[in-house]
Amino acid sequence: MTGARRWAVRAAQLTLVAVIGFFVYRALATDLRGLSWQDVARWQPDIALLALSLILLLTVYIAHAFLWRRIMADLGIGRPSARSAIRIYFVSSLGRYLPGKLWQLAGIATLSGREGIPAAPAAASAVIGHLGFLTTGLLLLGALLPRRQIGGPAILAAAALLLVGSAAWILLTMKVGAPFRRGMVRRFGERLGPRLSGVFDLAERVRPRHAALWAAAYGATWIVLGIAFAIFTAAFVPAALGQTRQLGATVAASYLAGYLSFMPGGLGVRELTMAGMLTETASIPASASVLVAAASRLWFTAAELLPLLLVPALPAGAAGAPGERA
Repeated sequence: MTGARRWAVRAAQLTLVAVIGFFVYRALATDLRGLSWQDVARWQPDIALLALSLILLLTVYIAHAFLWRRIMADLGIGRPSARSAIRIYFVSSLGRYLPGKLWQLAGIATLSGREGIPAAPAAASAVIGHLGFLTTGLLLLGALLPRRQIGGPAILAAAALLLVGSAAWILLTMKVGAPFRRGMVRRFGERLGPRLSGVFDLAERVRPRHAALWAAAYGATWIVLGIAFAIFTAAFVPAALGQTRQLGATVAASYLAGYLSFMPGGLGVRELTMAGMLTETASIPASASVLVAAASRLWFTAAELLPLLLVPALPAGAAGAPGERA
């Protein structure tokens, strides 16, 4: 990426953060005036609901690891054992907390290579998985956003993101997008770099049936994530369970905003978006919104680390040869 393009990307990301910051300020400024620590501390969590929400979130993350494994198997790359898949996926996931977006993919490539799995195709499979998760997240967000509260401009923005995400999924994974992918590689191969070019090459193997199944599976994980977040919020604010749709939209919007930002792990951006939407769309008191948003960082991080504790208990197994199916 050239210097000019790098600065353009950074400018776009900073603009996103500024827009989110303005939205949160508008949503919370009045309610946060005079807010004290006692106002926040009065929201005592229900431990049982917290535990249940964490179990559901763990289910989502572990499902993502096995979906990556499934994608590799369907594309004939190989099939790591359950133990290897969990270890590779979650150790490499820690790279998202480093500046830059490629550390996680670099981790997957390196650790997969050590397991005898082709490194570049393994990383390219993860990119396809990420794209499927982001696209289905946009679909869910577009379906769940409360129209009456967000207004016309936000609806148009959600529709535009939905269109872009769906088009990207079709062009990068379906056979109908093959001419587009080949043209991109011919024209921008050097600028795209070997990893993204590898994704385009790997997409030639994708069957429509497989792409549909992956998208359905990622969509299901978004639904479980929405339920998990609703329970997590209800652990602090019991009445929040009556706002399940709004809470599903909140976690989708905040997760996507954090992913698209330049901050490592979406740090700050995810929490700002979440706090603003909890108050604006889910009618959660400002003091509780701030607490839930801050606590959610610990919630997500715990779910990313806990699966690594399972690794020693899983059978080692051997990586499946390329072409095997899970």
